[in-house]
Amino acid sequence: MLTIGYRPDTGEWVCNSPGGPYRFGSGWVAPATVLPDLVFPVREQDGRVGPLVGVLVSASSLSALLAGKKPWLETVIRSIHKAGGISVVSAAAGIGEKTVSGYLFVPTLHRFIEAAAPLPDVVYNRVKSREEEESEPFQTAAAQLSAHGVPLVNRSFFRKSDVYDALRSDRRLWPHLLPTAPVQTATDLRAWLRQYSCIYLKRDDGARGMGLFRLTALSETEAICEYPGGQKRFCSLDALASLIQSGRYIAQALAETDEWNGRRYDLRVLAHWHNGRHTITGIGVRSADVESVTTHVFHGGTILPYKEVKERIDEAALERLIALSGARLGERFGFVGEFSADIGVGSEQQLYIYEINAKPMVFDEPEIEARRLERLNQLFAELAHRTP
Repeated sequence: MLTIGYRPDTGEWVCNSPGGPYRFGSGWVAPATVLPDLVFPVREQDGRVGPLVGVLVSASSLSALLAGKKPWLETVIRSIHKAGGISVVSAAAGIGEKTVSGYLFVPTLHRFIEAAAPLPDVVYNRVKSREEEESEPFQTAAAQLSAHGVPLVNRSFFRKSDVYDALRSDRRLWPHLLPTAPVQTATDLRAWLRQYSCIYLKRDDGARGMGLFRLTALSETEAICEYPGGQKRFCSLDALASLIQSGRYIAQALAETDEWNGRRYDLRVLAHWHNGRHTITGIGVRSADVESVTTHVFHGGTILPYKEVKERIDEAALERLIALSGARLGERFGFVGEFSADIGVGSEQQLYIYEINAKPMVFDEPEIEARRLERLNQLFAELAHRTP
């Protein structure tokens, strides 16, 4: 480890070590006889220091972060510094042609300061909405990073239909995919219910169980629609037409799944790119209440220790499934450094992919989050072309 300093008045990064000059992101650390007050211990390898990691957030998240209201994000940033890197947090508008303007976390002060830095070695995308990712500032920033060869982890949110199409391109994944397709009319619903009798309806861009319904046919025309918090009986599927026309919905067939103590459960698998492939970082388990539509804790699901169902899981098959899925996602969406997958477990240990998320939520299991921070820093180091 060596020490570099930052001069807020000039935006200059300096070092008084005789071994320089040192590469820092897309720029250099200038030599200096005396270090300024703001100093940072950093790793040095092959003439490079850091890595310099950009954390890209929504503009509205910056004020919350500065006010201490983004504890998970601050934990990630602290871990980058602890691993010998430096993080600079910015909104898309802060990314310029050669520099990034944003906020720098100073471990000795335990707070953020306004700062400028060279373009980073890698940028971790935690922008919180699809709308912002589709905005002109974000698109401009992403193009700027791409033009300079700066990896962006991850480029965008996934839509469920796009994930299904990506996975469907690999025949090896077919046994793990449930029939899935867009639905736009009541006629589409009738066709699905005639074939499967019970289906899930999901918003194509939904998350955390929002916009999720379970539809069960009672007759050719009648159905029960269950949703988090209640249910409703429809005498005609035409009554659902306005719902599915209000947004992009997909239908997904149900799987016959394993139960624990009479309750459905599924796996929440966290995965990261590591040494040339996607591997499992941690496995959480979520159990549904008896009458619940979803296992999401946000909607009444229960956290179940993995050890309770571990013997029911073919972990080697799960590792292969994650690696294959990650490869297909990368072909479709560009580099994917991190994702989570909701996986169902069949009565005969079959594994079913329910959905895959580009920006995993915080896991309730502390051990998974600790491993996540470790893997993220390994990923940042790897993408910055240095040994983790």
